[in-house]
Amino acid sequence: MSEQANGETRIEDWVAKEGKARDRQNKKGGKKWVLWVIIALVVIAVIGLVIFLLLKKKPATASSIAYLEGLDVMCGPNGITPDGNGGFLVTDVYGKKIWQAKGDDAIVYAGATTVKDASGEPMGGYQDGSFEESLFAEPWAISPFLNGFAVSDTANGAVRLLRDGKVETINGHSSTLETGDMGVTFDKPMGLATDDKGSLYVADAGRGTIYVITDRGEVSVLKDGLNGPTGLCWNGGALYVAETGEHRIVKIENGSLTVVAGTGEEGEDDGAPDKATFSNPQGVTVGKDGVIFVSDTVNGTVRRIKKNKVETILKMDGEELTTFPISPIGMCYEGDKLYVCDPFARRVYILEQ
Repeated sequence: MSEQANGETRIEDWVAKEGKARDRQNKKGGKKWVLWVIIALVVIAVIGLVIFLLLKKKPATASSIAYLEGLDVMCGPNGITPDGNGGFLVTDVYGKKIWQAKGDDAIVYAGATTVKDASGEPMGGYQDGSFEESLFAEPWAISPFLNGFAVSDTANGAVRLLRDGKVETINGHSSTLETGDMGVTFDKPMGLATDDKGSLYVADAGRGTIYVITDRGEVSVLKDGLNGPTGLCWNGGALYVAETGEHRIVKIENGSLTVVAGTGEEGEDDGAPDKATFSNPQGVTVGKDGVIFVSDTVNGTVRRIKKNKVETILKMDGEELTTFPISPIGMCYEGDKLYVCDPFARRVYILEQ
C-alpha cells in the first residue's frame, strides 16, 4: 500500500473516531439537556405548590368577598339568622329595625321609622304591636323561637317575639329569679341561640349570666359567673359562647363549661387553641364538620378554629374600611357559606367555606 493511501486511511480513521466521539458527546449533552429540563419543571412545580399553599393560608382578599345585597345603605347589621324561606332576617342597630333579605332585595320586616336624635340617628323606642307599628331601641341578635323569631332588644332590657305579624315581649316567668312587670328582668340581653328542643338561650352580658327560656315561657339560669357573655350558638348538644370579657370562646355541655380557645389574655395570635388570643370576641357560630367561626370584634377580624388550630380568615387590608371588617359581630353558617354582620362597616360579608 502506498504512503499516500496509508495517510488517507489514517485521516479517515481519525475523522471517523472524531465523529463517533462527537456523537457520544452530543448524546451526553442531549441527556444532560433533558435532565435539566426535568429538574426545571420539578422546581417550577414545587414553587407553584408552595405559592398555592401560602395563598390558601392567607386571609380572604377583596376579590373573594361577597355581600348580602339590598340592605339600606345606613343599615347597621348586627345579628342574622335564616328566615326559613331562602332568605335572612337581619337586626339593624342603627335604624332600630329588622330587615328581611333575599337575593338582591331587602325589605323592612319589623320596626317603625322614628324621629332622629341630634346626630341624625333614629332614636327608636319600645312598643309592642304590629310589625309596622313596633319599636325597638337596640335589636341586637335574632334566633328562631315559638314558630317565630326572638330578638334581644338590648337597650330596652327585653327579649321580643316576632310572630304572626305582631311583636310582643317574652321575658318569661320564674319562681326563683328576679321578676318585674314583664317577667324575668334582664340587664343587658345580647346573644341568642335556639336548641334542638326549641328552647331559647339568652346571654345577659350585664349580669354575666346565660338564661334558658322554654317553649312554655319558663326561665331558668343555665350558667352564671361569666364575664360579659355575648354571642351564642347551639350545635351538637352544646352551647358555644363568646365570653367577651375574658377574650375567649367557651362551650357549655351538660352543665359543664370548657374553654374552646383563648388564653384569657387580649391579643391577636393564631395557633393552638390554648395559645391563641382574641380581643373582645362578640360572635360565634359552628359550620360543617364542627368548624368554629369567631367574630374577633375589637381586632376587626374573623377567625376559624379548625383541626385544633386557630387561624385568621378575614382581616382589614390597609384603609379599605368598606371592603374588610371593622367590627364584626353577629354570624351564621348556611349552605356552605359564612355570613358575618358588621354594623360599623354597614355590611354583611359572605365567605365561601
